[in-house]
Amino acid sequence: MEIKDKQQGIKIVADVLDIVGGKWRGKILAHLCDSPKRFNELKSKLSKITSSTLTKELRYLEDIKILERKIVSQSPNIVEYHLTTHGKSIKELIQTIIEWGIKHREIVFENKLRSNQKE
Repeated sequence: MEIKDKQQGIKIVADVLDIVGGKWRGKILAHLCDSPKRFNELKSKLSKITSSTLTKELRYLEDIKILERKIVSQSPNIVEYHLTTHGKSIKELIQTIIEWGIKHREIVFENKLRSNQKE
């Protein structure tokens, strides 16, 4: 897909940030990059998320084809969530975000040190 104008590019950036941004989606995706997880595994890793919020976020990511829900066992009912083939492509984006975040933190930390030294 070729970007035709600046507005289209801005819309695409907003769409991507909607998927990985917010309080929980990026964290859910980062955990699923490692390996499939069951609901309670995700809930324990995201200690402050409510069950209803986790359910809502997982359903959203499933609706947009980023992750899939797989029934592992019927009795007891065990369900795992894993990235789809398309969803796995987000790993590179998450890695880039991590690398940028590390550089950004270093810059912010250096600026704070300089500010504290001036005082």
